[in-house]
Amino acid sequence: MKFKYYFLKAIFWLLSIIPFWFYHGFSSLIAFIFIQFKLYRYKVVINNLKIAFPEKSDNEIKKIAHRFYYHFTDLLIESIKAFTISANQIKKRWKINVTSDIQRILDEKRNIAIIMPHYSNWEWGVPSFCMMTDRNQPIGLGIYKPLKNKLMDKIMKDNRSRFPGAKLVPKNDVSKVVNKYKNDHFMLGFAADQAPHNGYSAYWMEFLGKETGVFYGAEKFCKKLDLVPVYAHVKKLGRSKYEVDLEVISEKPKETDYGFITEKHMKLLEADIKKEPYLWLWTHKRWKRSKPADYETVRRKERIKN
Repeated sequence: MKFKYYFLKAIFWLLSIIPFWFYHGFSSLIAFIFIQFKLYRYKVVINNLKIAFPEKSDNEIKKIAHRFYYHFTDLLIESIKAFTISANQIKKRWKINVTSDIQRILDEKRNIAIIMPHYSNWEWGVPSFCMMTDRNQPIGLGIYKPLKNKLMDKIMKDNRSRFPGAKLVPKNDVSKVVNKYKNDHFMLGFAADQAPHNGYSAYWMEFLGKETGVFYGAEKFCKKLDLVPVYAHVKKLGRSKYEVDLEVISEKPKETDYGFITEKHMKLLEADIKKEPYLWLWTHKRWKRSKPADYETVRRKERIKN
C-alpha cells in the first residue's frame, strides 16, 4: 500500500511540474477530440443545455457546448497542476477580492459557509480560501465525496490538505468534524448545486426555468451553527486565471425564512450561468429526477416532527 501510494504520488508530481503552456496545448487537443467524436457525455451536455436554454438554436447550443469542453479540459489539467502549485501561484491565478464587509465578519471571528458551486474553477478553492486574508484567517474545511478507491482518495485528500489551515471533510462526517472545531474560527465550504439522490431530502425550486431539486445542507448548517452564508462568484479571466468576488447572503442566517438561503445562492448561480453558460459543469444529468408526488406531505410531517 505504501509503495503504491508513493509511486502514484510521484507520477502525479511529475505530471504536475509540466508547464501550463504545454498543458494548455494538450488540453485544446483533448477538447477537440471530445467534440469531433462526441465523447465523454457529449449527448448529456447537449441535452442539459437544451433544457436550460430552450430559446437557443441548435447552433447556439453547440457553440456553448464546444466552449464548455475547452474549459472542462483546462479544468482537468488544473486539477493535476494542484499537486505542485505553490501558494504564490495560487494567489496569482485564483485571486480572491476580500471586501470590507467580508473582512469585518472575519475580524468579528464569525464562522462562514463558503458556497461555491461547480462553476468556473472549484478545484483550487480549498487552498485559496485558506490564504485569502492576512488578518484573522480562519481554518478552511472543505466538504468532499470520498472516492471509492481508497488509495486515490488518500492521495487526493493529502494533496488538497497540504496548505496550512486546509482540511477536507468527508460529506458523511461533517457534523462530527464541525463539532471538533466548534471552538475555532473556521470556514465550511459547500458545493451545493448538484442533484440529491433522495428527492425527499431535496429543496425543490425553479432553476433555469425548470423545477429542480437542490441540496438543502448549506442552509441547514448555516441555521444550525449560525454560519454566515457567502456565495463565491468565480470569474474566468483567461486560461487558468480566475478572480473571485464574495457576496454575503445574510448576516443573520437564523432569522431567515425556510428556503431563503438556498433560493438565494441558487439564483446567484443561475445569474452567473446566464452570463457565461459554458463555465458550469454540464456533464451530469441534472434533471433526471422529478419531485415526488407526496413531497409536500412528507416534508411537512418531518418539519413538524423536528
